Amino acid sequence: MYMFNGLRSLNKKYVSYGFTLAELLITLGIVGVVAAMTLPVITQKIEKVVLKNQIKKSYSYLSQIQQKVMFEWGDALSISEGFGYKNFNDAMLGSMKIIKKCEKDALAKGCVPRYIGLNITQCSGFNETNVYYNKTVYILADGAIIMPYNADWRSLWLIDVNGLKGPNKAGYDLFDVAFDSSSKRLSFRGKGCLNQGNPPPVTGGLDDYKNIDKW
Repeated sequence: MYMFNGLRSLNKKYVSYGFTLAELLITLGIVGVVAAMTLPVITQKIEKVVLKNQIKKSYSYLSQIQQKVMFEWGDALSISEGFGYKNFNDAMLGSMKIIKKCEKDALAKGCVPRYIGLNITQCSGFNETNVYYNKTVYILADGAIIMPYNADWRSLWLIDVNGLKGPNKAGYDLFDVAFDSSSKRLSFRGKGCLNQGNPPPVTGGLDDYKNIDKW
């Protein structure tokens, strides 16, 4: 009797307890549901961080060129009548690292993607027809796309900070860039000539570069 109890005690000592198949399946199911719920949120946050870095990089690049051009041209850019925009635009483009130039049919040539948020009533130079078929488009060395509005009128461009990559939406990777003659700085906006309408076609984008740290 004593030997039997001793063997039973010994067996209990080496018994290992584990999960049943049902418990494993339930656990995996819960993990899958939680992952499905949180992964899109995490992905969106990562994408926004990447876009913010690309926006800052493009803004810094164009601002450096702007300062260089202003230093080189000096008083030529302080003309009150017309503000010398033609010279300014030409000098800006001449200082950019352009690797490709598409004159008309930019969409068919693969120089621009289709965008969401192009205005079709105001700033007609930036409507879909002009951007896709009529406008001269410049591809920069880092892949960004520059589209001048009209060099004879004022200093104004569209810039796609990450080129053909998505999301190709106003206020996300597509911005209205203008030279502010009063502050002598560039403005970067996801509105203006972009994203017009009530309600606007794109929501949740960056409306103005000065708000980028709050976006």
